[in-house]
Amino acid sequence: MANFETLSNFLVPHRKKIHIAVFVLTILMIPGVLKALEPIDMESYDMESPELTAERKINDEFSTTEIILGFVVSVRDPAEVGSTPVPVPLLEDGIPDYSNFAQASEIIPAGEDWKGITATDGGILNLTILREIQAKHDVIYDHPLGQYTKPFINDVTGLQTAGVMSLADIFRGFMANESVLTQPTLTLSGTEPPATNWYDCGVLDCLTFDDPELTQAHIDLASNRMAMSNGSDFLRWLSLDRGFVGADENAGIVGGPIGGSLNVDGTWENARPGPGRWSASASWLLVQLDRAELEKAGWTNAWKDAYSETDIDFSDDGVVIGGYRLSGTELLLHPPNYTSEYCQGLDSPCSIEWSVMNLEGHLRSHDNHSLTLLVGQAVNVEVNRELQNSGGLVFGMGLVIIVLLYASLRRWSDVAIVSMALGGALLWMQGMIGHASSLFGWIGYDIISRSQFSNLLPILVLALGIDDSLHALHRYKEERGLGKDATEAGKITVNRVGRAIMLTSLTTMAAFAANLFSDVAALRSFGVEAALGVLAAFLLTGIWAPLVRVSFDEWMEAKGKNTTPQVKRKFIKKELLQNIAITSGTGKRPIIIAAVCLIMTLPAAWGMMQLEGDFAVDDFLDDESDFALGVGVVTERFSDEGEPAMLLIEGDVADPEVFKAIEEFRQNANLKTDGVKDKMTRTPDGSVDILAIDEFVIAASASLIGNPEPFWNRGYNESGCDTSGVLNAPDLDDRDCIIFLYGVLSLDGIPGTEVPSSLVDLYIAPSEEIDPERVWLSVDGNEIFYDKMIIRFGITSPENFPTMGPGLEEIKRDLEPMFNLSSGTWEEEGSVEDDKPLTWVMLTGKPITRFVASDRMQSEMQSSLFLGSLFVLITLSIGFRSVKQALISLTPILLVVIWLYGLIYALGYSLNIVTVTIATISLGVGIDYCIHVTERYREEREKGRDHRQSLNGVGGACALALVGSAVSDIAGFSIIATSSMGLFNTFGLFSAMMILLSLIASMVLTTAALGFIEPKPNVALKE
Repeated sequence: MANFETLSNFLVPHRKKIHIAVFVLTILMIPGVLKALEPIDMESYDMESPELTAERKINDEFSTTEIILGFVVSVRDPAEVGSTPVPVPLLEDGIPDYSNFAQASEIIPAGEDWKGITATDGGILNLTILREIQAKHDVIYDHPLGQYTKPFINDVTGLQTAGVMSLADIFRGFMANESVLTQPTLTLSGTEPPATNWYDCGVLDCLTFDDPELTQAHIDLASNRMAMSNGSDFLRWLSLDRGFVGADENAGIVGGPIGGSLNVDGTWENARPGPGRWSASASWLLVQLDRAELEKAGWTNAWKDAYSETDIDFSDDGVVIGGYRLSGTELLLHPPNYTSEYCQGLDSPCSIEWSVMNLEGHLRSHDNHSLTLLVGQAVNVEVNRELQNSGGLVFGMGLVIIVLLYASLRRWSDVAIVSMALGGALLWMQGMIGHASSLFGWIGYDIISRSQFSNLLPILVLALGIDDSLHALHRYKEERGLGKDATEAGKITVNRVGRAIMLTSLTTMAAFAANLFSDVAALRSFGVEAALGVLAAFLLTGIWAPLVRVSFDEWMEAKGKNTTPQVKRKFIKKELLQNIAITSGTGKRPIIIAAVCLIMTLPAAWGMMQLEGDFAVDDFLDDESDFALGVGVVTERFSDEGEPAMLLIEGDVADPEVFKAIEEFRQNANLKTDGVKDKMTRTPDGSVDILAIDEFVIAASASLIGNPEPFWNRGYNESGCDTSGVLNAPDLDDRDCIIFLYGVLSLDGIPGTEVPSSLVDLYIAPSEEIDPERVWLSVDGNEIFYDKMIIRFGITSPENFPTMGPGLEEIKRDLEPMFNLSSGTWEEEGSVEDDKPLTWVMLTGKPITRFVASDRMQSEMQSSLFLGSLFVLITLSIGFRSVKQALISLTPILLVVIWLYGLIYALGYSLNIVTVTIATISLGVGIDYCIHVTERYREEREKGRDHRQSLNGVGGACALALVGSAVSDIAGFSIIATSSMGLFNTFGLFSAMMILLSLIASMVLTTAALGFIEPKPNVALKE
């Protein structure tokens, strides 16, 4: 620090060479920028955790993996039916026209649980709507993705579909008399009669679903028979407002439990018998895609690895930018028409996200009586759309900042210099990040792992850059006003302000250096990226900007122009700022300010302690977007359904004890614990919905009793499988029986049913290729071993983080039968032990990995805040050569962090990636403000001035720069806060608050702290 004058004396005379170097380096940064701006996958977590490890194992080691698309189909407001063409014409390039679809706001409101709806006869069970849903099956099969569907087994009818499943399939199977409900059922105890029938329909003829003479009464009758005979399976296809409503026209045709709700034991509560029909406001249209086949055909599920849509096209339908189309002032989706041939011809695979949104567009083109929304998919497509849609606000933010910079600096040339330096700093930051990524990647070490945090870095550079450049240029103007020439003023500016800016830069780097100790790669990368951004801001806005000012003034003077700043009306009266500094730091006012701070900090600290994390979609996206509305429909109307999750089990999964533990886990999960939020998906009767291989094995055993020939063909007589009971059923306590049945299931599915082997592949996988004649052996004669198994279930409300932690702990307790058989711990796999058939049991799946990753990143980000504060204290102590001076600069910003957390709580926000990051950035940005005050105060004291005079000096050019910087930033971020996108809205709001609090901390709290350490004279000084 002491030798900064030598650096200043070198830089200013050689400024022309510096300008050339900056220009050359800027050109060299461009390739790095292109590297740094590659797509960021919002759902990619570059970190190590057992949950993520389990997910990667499932994706890599199970030959069959699926992608399930869930489209929620809702009843459209009858008043809007017919207001849009059917189908909506495609655009000239064959892409669906998102500007003319039925709007998501046209969905009818949800009703009360178990009360049904009356907006249309049957609601989603209306015959016209069912026909509309059926037509959408053909749309899916005709789409390029339709070639890669995987078979479903319908849980209501037991029939196989080709990869698309909806209410239409259920009614078709039931009304064809082919479903399990209308057929005798084989069980281990014998044959049971059908639960109901479709041959005796009373006064109606029992027509098939595709019969043109079919009426609403037929649908009402079929619905009631399925609901009354297998209520849980059928009713879960209907939204929570399902219910049997009275309908006199069905007297003598359909009678049911009007107003009733289903109990766990199958009885109905609060039911009044009478004629009526079942109704609900929404249902599902499910599509199952074969992920492996899609990847072979040229698609990828990883957004960052996919081909980037960046082309700009001017068409008659509007400007197309990548996968979006400009309609008026809004960007709409314009998802490309990908085919396998096209994707395989590209350098990178196509993103599945674009194709599923294209499929949604084709489905929505056929909406009339119903409205279709894809739920929870293509989040990267939506995030990028909303980010680009907010581009106008970013432009407005820049315009406001430019105007306010002029109001502060009063010279357009100064504004141009600041703007150029800021633009260069942003470019240098991205360029250095890109080059660092390439360099360290080349030597085999990935130091850069771009994440959601990377999108927030420009705020850091912008805030620091504006502050640094204003301090430099205001100090330059101050020195010129004292009669110094351009060169001398430049030397003093670079020496005095440059020294302060270097200290602020090093301190800010130290604050973010705490992230380097994180176990999360994204946070370590954030620390590196932030340091590079701070370095770029220091070099260009703190050092280069005043050099450009000196060169410009000398050029103007060479043309005979007077460059001495003219006294003009200032942005704010300097006397006011000087009065604030002196008032805050003298007399008894520091004690009063300290008391006020304590009063403010106590409730803020309490609010900070009450904050809980969550992942609400409207905290990140536009709450009126189709994406958010679709999630809202599911959250409100299907809250008992959940996002798919999995349990990975490793070891000898054919061990009979493991087989028994599956049912024990199911029984434990059925028991609810008081005071703990139940997170597992349940059927309408309250039973937990856990899908596992044991159900397939039991069904296969029943099939063997009814028709043993397919099993004999697979070597049953030689398998060594013991039998039990009067029906000679396979003994499921015998490992040989389990191995044999696993083999049959892996080859044939369930013989005598429509359950295919591909469905079984989602749960178990043999170690080698199976010998078809001896399924307990491989084709090479080795004993077949099953070392991995998946159990599937759903997690309800996964975005509600406060309930996720206790909910997952409850699931772990339910898994005790599995853990008792495992040699591993929750954190890592165990080794093979004679008395422990399993080596690892681990929960995984998107809702779990998302929670674990977000919770861990938030936790480590908060931990890094405390470690960063320690690093800042050490850095300032070295820079100031005084721990006392370091504490004076640091303490006000720690109060700012607490106040900011308190405001987050008071305004009803929660802890998430955005709010935690802003609180962390506040340490780096806020300390910058306080250091400038402390450093200017120290400079004045070095000149021999007393405490009051030094505070007066702080209130001059330093305070003008602080206020100008703060007002510019606050105004700019306030513009961003008007964005409809939750990410921008939250970011802009709390960034503006952060800057305001940092200004208060520097001008009031820091000067008050300086008053505390100043020795009190015996006689008061006069002004």
